[in-house]
Amino acid sequence: MRQVGPALAVALLGVLAACGGSASTGTTGTATGNTGTTGTASAGSSAGSPAANSCGTGLQITVKGSSVTPPPGTTDVRAGCRVDLTITADRTSEVHVHVIDLEKPITAGQPLQISFTPTQQGVYEVELHDPDLLLVKLAVR
Repeated sequence: MRQVGPALAVALLGVLAACGGSASTGTTGTATGNTGTTGTASAGSSAGSPAANSCGTGLQITVKGSSVTPPPGTTDVRAGCRVDLTITADRTSEVHVHVIDLEKPITAGQPLQISFTPTQQGVYEVELHDPDLLLVKLAVR
């Protein structure tokens, strides 16, 4: 069987994103807590590593000190599509998803997975508390 080159793989990710995949995330709706997905593929989002699929979005965010990687930005998400966040921090704290008012404790060095399906349009900030750090803004459309 023939292997696909890196350039073709990148092109396929772009096509998948253009065919309804979301390069961002948003929130409004039902929170399911510490469930999540493990595989995410980067499709070029300013706010994380979005999953390349037809509807949902997955982001991986890391916090070290006051540095957030990738840097906080706004990610677009389609209402009714699942959002999977995987957040790893260097301190024990709490992650807060505004609008749906979801709060989950996070333990230093242990990835926290949060999944929910936004149903309402709007901008949802995801923050780490103590000290307050913006992780991402999810624009649900």
